[in-house]
Amino acid sequence: MKFGTARRITANFASLLTSQIISRVLQLVIFAYLARVLGKGDFGVFSFGLAFALLIGVIADFGLSTLLVREISRDKKSASRYLSNALVIKIFLSIISISLSPLILSIMRYSSEVKAVAYIMVGFALLQTFTELYYAIFRAFERMHYDAFIKILRMLILAAAVFYLITNGYGLFASSIAFFVTELIVLIIAFLITYTRFVKISFEFDYKFSIDLMKSSSLFFFSMIFITLYLYINQIMISKMRGTAEVGLYSAAANIVIALIFIPQMYVNSIYPALSRFYITSKKMLNFAYERSFKYMFILGLPTAAGIFMLSEKIILFLYGKEYLAARIVLSTLSGYIFLKFLNPVIGYTLMSINRQGSRLFSQGMSTFINIALNFALIPAYGIAGAAFATVITEIIFFFTYIFFIIKYGFDFRFLFSFIHKPIIAAAIMVVPLLFIKNIFLSVFLGMVIYFATLYFIGIMDKEDRILLAKIRNNM
Repeated sequence: MKFGTARRITANFASLLTSQIISRVLQLVIFAYLARVLGKGDFGVFSFGLAFALLIGVIADFGLSTLLVREISRDKKSASRYLSNALVIKIFLSIISISLSPLILSIMRYSSEVKAVAYIMVGFALLQTFTELYYAIFRAFERMHYDAFIKILRMLILAAAVFYLITNGYGLFASSIAFFVTELIVLIIAFLITYTRFVKISFEFDYKFSIDLMKSSSLFFFSMIFITLYLYINQIMISKMRGTAEVGLYSAAANIVIALIFIPQMYVNSIYPALSRFYITSKKMLNFAYERSFKYMFILGLPTAAGIFMLSEKIILFLYGKEYLAARIVLSTLSGYIFLKFLNPVIGYTLMSINRQGSRLFSQGMSTFINIALNFALIPAYGIAGAAFATVITEIIFFFTYIFFIIKYGFDFRFLFSFIHKPIIAAAIMVVPLLFIKNIFLSVFLGMVIYFATLYFIGIMDKEDRILLAKIRNNM
């Protein structure tokens, strides 16, 4: 990998990682605070509203944000044309989304309180889809520090708003409105940065180009439907089968998981423009970037999952208190999902970069339907634990389906044999002291030290890793 590209990927990943660590920590604090103050019932209503809104928001996004990253990274001169037409399409799709929301909620016979919160969160989700378009510009130009800045600002504003409202006696509805208002502010800022630093304001609308744009993004759209269903359908199904209180318990654990899987997502967002470019310019560099990415995510994902499994009860008690202790079984079970979530995005984004969205879509669609079927089978009998088991089983199937396709298109996994035993040994050594340490912060710190120290001593870095690291360090 050329040092300039490696440096950009590293800088972009560092920017996104820093912003996501800060914003995800703040998000987790906000949700934990809401969970404690609102209680399982109202927090379940809030969590349902958010899950429903994010599902509806997929319609308005239509995969355009992901498509724009790929296309603009290959042809930056066309950024204005892509953006202006995508905005018009989004306005039209948002109207459809707003029209569908009351219809769906009425058919599902939710209470007026649940509907009110859901409507507010739908507004938030729709605004977020517009913000994502501007994020796509930042990513396509490989200037992720703007993305990072806005995400940190968003969570700071949201945290201040939620804490102010709660401490002044406002509750569920006011907290929901805080999400909407915060996203509106963030959208305006993203708009200003985009049009002052990257593209000129353009009001051009090309009907034929827009239709072609929607056709091209349709596979990304269906992919997003399956991803979002997979992430949030559990809460929807639990709400109908077991009630909103159990949604609150499940969401308490799921929020921790979502706060952790941002790491692989940010990494693939950083490397995706380069992968798309390598597909055109150098298949050798594409294969190298894929293999290194898989290796690094394996090394990071394994200790994260092992640590969550070992510390699940302590984490739930620390963040949410005894009222949510039943969520520990969900969190410990989802640790397996966390590990696979570090690996699957690398394969998925590699498939997208080589224009194999169809294979990615098939894998996601099949997994989503399997997940829904397993939820129907397991939730009535086992509640939130059943939903967690369904998620892990589905992710395992998803992983092996991805492996089938990535091998089919010329990649392989032989490189795994050179290193896979080393993180497994390091993780096994790491978990032993976690059995005896009571303090959660000390457990996390010592676990990280033991794991990475063990990796260092058994030689996890090969010659190519050292060369790549040296090039990045010398050209920072």
